[in-house]
Amino acid sequence: MNLKRKKKLIVIKPNGNHSNRLQQNLHFEVFCKEHDIEYHNPTLNNIADLYTQPCNTETNLFLKFLQIDLLGKLFRHSRVVKKIFSVVWIISKLSPLKLVRFDKESEISNSEELLLNAFKKNDVVYVAGWRFRLTELSKKYWAEMSKKYTIKASIYEKNLLVNRVNDLLSNGYVLVGIHIRRGDYIKWKNGIYCFNDSVYKKYMDSVSEQLSNNDNEKHVFILFSNENIDFQQTNKVIISKETWYIDHHIMSLCHYLIGPPSTFTLWASYIGQGKLIHLYDSNDNIKI
Repeated sequence: MNLKRKKKLIVIKPNGNHSNRLQQNLHFEVFCKEHDIEYHNPTLNNIADLYTQPCNTETNLFLKFLQIDLLGKLFRHSRVVKKIFSVVWIISKLSPLKLVRFDKESEISNSEELLLNAFKKNDVVYVAGWRFRLTELSKKYWAEMSKKYTIKASIYEKNLLVNRVNDLLSNGYVLVGIHIRRGDYIKWKNGIYCFNDSVYKKYMDSVSEQLSNNDNEKHVFILFSNENIDFQQTNKVIISKETWYIDHHIMSLCHYLIGPPSTFTLWASYIGQGKLIHLYDSNDNIKI
């Protein structure tokens, strides 16, 4: 009897923190859904329990060994060190183990083809890198993915802010999430997306005026930031001090999400389907 072996894809190297890792996972997982490939992502092991039905995140000693970065802590900002001095990369050069990395922006357009080619000669393929994108498939499988990666209700059901937000929704309020991010954005791309509070206040005034003109007088801004910000809590302004995953959940309930380009809002808008407006300039003209 000729039994065909099941193909298997394993994400072996994570990218960034929570939102980046979730985005990386999303595109690899929908690829496997589309092509009937068994999917494993042990790099999500430490956050998988937050979600209702996450992918298989089981790990073992061999996978933990493959994830080791040699010199990675000393040169954590060097792409060359991350790639060449990682155990999985070295073993892939010395053994039949197949590793496919997606590190170049030029690989985005043909990333699906590159990965399918890897499976022509390999039953198990390990993957890493940030440039794997299958936007259309992420849309195709949105219903399933958004359900799988919704935070478990038991985590937030007694949260006071979540309950307040749900009350506002029940009473017909339009919710506008504002993501104020500075921190690492001070240096990223020379700080072009690092906006001060006055910029956000200007955009909030513009959005408030537009909503009021559209007969949406009942609207509330919810501010998310891990920075000290110059805003006061009012009937129309709520400032979240929650953990990142509760913020993700609350953001996913918002009708609009506004902030600089970030996977944090990108992920929340994908789960909740709120309108995402990324700010690329301090003088952008927002239309809601």
